[in-house]
Amino acid sequence: MRTIREILLTEYIGAILVAVLVADAFSALITTAVGQISLHVQLRHNPMLDTHRLSSTYSLLDALSKIALYLISAYLVARWLYPAKRALPGTQSGGEI
Repeated sequence: MRTIREILLTEYIGAILVAVLVADAFSALITTAVGQISLHVQLRHNPMLDTHRLSSTYSLLDALSKIALYLISAYLVARWLYPAKRALPGTQSGGEI
């Protein structure tokens, strides 16, 4: 695991991976919003339209689960690759003089 982490850090692949996961989350959000708006506009113009689609609740839950998984994965990869800086013992934090 240490070798994989070093490769991800030195080649900037880790940062690209985190960015792709966040971009996929936004893409899923926008795609779902556009799909729901499109469905409502179509139904407003033709209320008798047989959509042959899954329910809107299922579509929303599917999209929200994808978004959550993408963002959680991005967060976990970022925390693994870039851990928070630890304060050294005996040093003050908070900028007090």
